[in-house]
Amino acid sequence: MRSTKMERNPEFKGTKEMLSAFLGKEVYIFIRGGTKLTGRLESVSTYELVITVSHKPVVVLKHAIDYIELVE
Repeated sequence: MRSTKMERNPEFKGTKEMLSAFLGKEVYIFIRGGTKLTGRLESVSTYELVITVSHKPVVVLKHAIDYIELVE
């Protein structure tokens, strides 16, 4: 059985662990269609993220995301 890159390198974190560090912080989420969402990251699960945009929760499916940045 072949090990994955994550299993061989203990410093490599999975997506869920990396995004958990962003919980409660303002983020930009760039969607594949060119849309940019700005909001507070509320939760991370296997297939989706929940962010608060204008005081409303928004569920974003992970497969639709190009990338995520912290708002600085």
